Amino acid sequence: MVEKNSAAYPKLWISYPWVEREERDFGYLVKQLETKNFETVYNSMKIMQDKRLSQRIVQRLQSIGFDGWLYVLTHQCITRREYTDELTSAIDQTILHMGPRFPIAGLMYGIASNHVPPRLRILPCISLGDPEWNLQVCKIFNKNKSSDPKPRIRKESRFVWKLHPCYGGNPSITAIEVRSRGEALEDWRFAIPKSCHPIRWGQGNSGGGELSKVRFGEVTGTGRYENNEVYWFGASNTVSITESAYVLFAGTLPDFICFGPASNSRGVPGKMEIFWPHREIKSVCQNDTGNSRPS
Repeated sequence: MVEKNSAAYPKLWISYPWVEREERDFGYLVKQLETKNFETVYNSMKIMQDKRLSQRIVQRLQSIGFDGWLYVLTHQCITRREYTDELTSAIDQTILHMGPRFPIAGLMYGIASNHVPPRLRILPCISLGDPEWNLQVCKIFNKNKSSDPKPRIRKESRFVWKLHPCYGGNPSITAIEVRSRGEALEDWRFAIPKSCHPIRWGQGNSGGGELSKVRFGEVTGTGRYENNEVYWFGASNTVSITESAYVLFAGTLPDFICFGPASNSRGVPGKMEIFWPHREIKSVCQNDTGNSRPS
């Protein structure tokens, strides 16, 4: 048996979001795209009220390193408002995180393009009733690829993130560390989902060092990130290349963690960077290392 060298093929992700029930199994689309030299992964995803679809989509696209995203559009997209709202938000966040040239398209099943909500018609919509729908996917992918002659490079993050399982030798505690790439931060803030509760946070030596027992200018507050209620907190202990900010959790980690500077010692968070800890856990377990790649 000859093993296919899939690394040479573009990798596409097909997601099928649905609300109440799956209308059918769209896994058969994978083989039809493989005939056009795409490596394809398919996932069915139920839209849930307690977990934003946009977070799940972006996390999935970044964790595997996909080269394009296709989403199945069914009758639910024109009859369920929550479907349209969640998918639109996911598209916006994907463009924000993956870049405007990242190939994205809808695959229409059992509906016509004029029935698709206007907000979803901004991007290409391909009818699965067309026998050559997979050729249209090729055209979209090649158009995006040719419009950018330079290789797509993920923008370097402002901060360096590291995940430390078994922090301090305790298997139940995970520490998330973040430090600057150069500039020193005097006033910094974390933000996490309001439902999550860190067991400790503060500043310490980079590389998994012990946290300082003193926090200067400690401040806390609440706010919103997209539709999520968040709890933010921070201090004025300097964060630099050699000094990091830490937040410690026992058990389940939050879906996301934000970090960034504040305008002054009592100020609210300014522009923040997002870290997705759950995809880093997989990396840590596979590589047996505390190093992680920033989002």
